[in-house]
Formats: sequence, C-alpha cells, structure tokens
Amino acid sequence: MDMISFLAILMIIASFLVFSLRNLKFATYAYIVETLLLVGIFFTLAGKYHVNSLYGWAVIAFFTKVLIVPYIILRLINKLGVKSEETPVEGFFVSPVIALGFSLAIAMMLFPVLKSFALLKENIPLVASLTIYSLGIFGLILRKNAVKQILSLCLFENGTHLTLALVAYNSPEIVDIGILTDAIFAVIIMSILATRFYKFFGSLDTSKANTLKG
Repeated sequence: MDMISFLAILMIIASFLVFSLRNLKFATYAYIVETLLLVGIFFTLAGKYHVNSLYGWAVIAFFTKVLIVPYIILRLINKLGVKSEETPVEGFFVSPVIALGFSLAIAMMLFPVLKSFALLKENIPLVASLTIYSLGIFGLILRKNAVKQILSLCLFENGTHLTLALVAYNSPEIVDIGILTDAIFAVIIMSILATRFYKFFGSLDTSKANTLKG
C-alpha cells in the first residue's frame, strides 16, 4: 500500500470519529486531524504527479481548514459551554453503523463512475472521498446537535475537496479558493444561527425547531 492510500484510509477513520464522538471538542480535534491528513494527501499527490497547483491547495487548506474553521467551532463550543451532543436519530450506537455502512456502500457503487473520468486514478483515495462525502450527508441527517451538523458540513466539504483534487486538479485556482471561502462563510453563518438557537431554546438540539408553529 502506498502513502496516499494509507493517508486516505486514516482519513476515513478520522472522519468516522468526527461523526461518532459525543464530546464536541474531541470531535473538533478529530476534524483537525482529518483535515491534516487531507493536506498530507494534497502534498503527496503534488509530489507524485508533479502537479504544482496541489501544493497551493495544501497550503490554503491548512490555513483555512486546520486553523480558521476549527478556531470558529471551538470558540462557539466555549462560548455556549456545551460539552456533549444530544442523542442522535437511531441512538449513539446504531447511528454511526448506519452512516458508515451506507457511506461505504454508496462509495463502492459510485467508484467505477468517478474513476472513469478522474484525472488521477487513485482507487482508495477515490473511495475515501466518496465515503467522507456521504458521511457528511448522513451527519446532517442523523445528528441533531447544531455543532455536529457544522462538523458534518465540514466533512461533506472535505470529501468534495478531495474528489475535486483527484478528478479535476487542473481546475482554475479560483475554484479551490471558492470552495474554501464558501466553507468558512458557511461555518460562520451556521455558528451565528447555532448561538441564536441556543439562546432561544436553551439547547443545541435542532429537532426542537419542530415545535415552532406559525
């Protein structure tokens, strides 16, 4: 197994921890590790395929996703003083099993299609990108805590970013910058909404929004 595939497998594990960990700070730290692995994959791909633009992707991803986004999320957690998430849909044990099982199944189903037009034919990283992308979607569906939903959005975005690097690394840099800035603004907006939600409901359980009528 080469280094890129090894990093991709570790990235799946770190993403699963982001999804599964109840402690919000620990989940955020897992996200930092997951993003560092993404940066490592970008650097390794750049060296292996002599794609200088991916060095730039790695540097930008480090400053935006490893430093800025986690800072915003940890600041939100400290400000609200909430340590753990509420019980997710289907519970703490079943929810991760459902998410990982279906994410891997979706990834294996879509992998042949994605590989057919990917510029970099890296099998395991392609599967990893689809798995992480799907884990993010399941996180938005199954986790009820607002902070975990922000982290799920970040997983979704990291999966998209890795897919883009493998499928179309020659995209204009403005595309990469657009993805990253969108992620930052999305996290900022969701953090503001989470703060207001907490002030109104006294909780980050977004299922309580169902009680709103009229």
